[in-house]
Amino acid sequence: MASAPSNTSKADEQYGAFTTGDGDVVVYDTDNPEAWLQSDYAVEVGPSSERTSV
Repeated sequence: MASAPSNTSKADEQYGAFTTGDGDVVVYDTDNPEAWLQSDYAVEVGPSSERTSV
């Protein structure tokens, strides 16, 4: 398995996502039009979704 790219801005530019009219989420690779996935369920990941304790 390849490791995640160290240049996150490059990685951010390579992938995109949108929500369909039915509410499905489509994630795609901007460099490869055949590389995409579609799901009717999605969760947000990353710093904005991490829990913080008070």
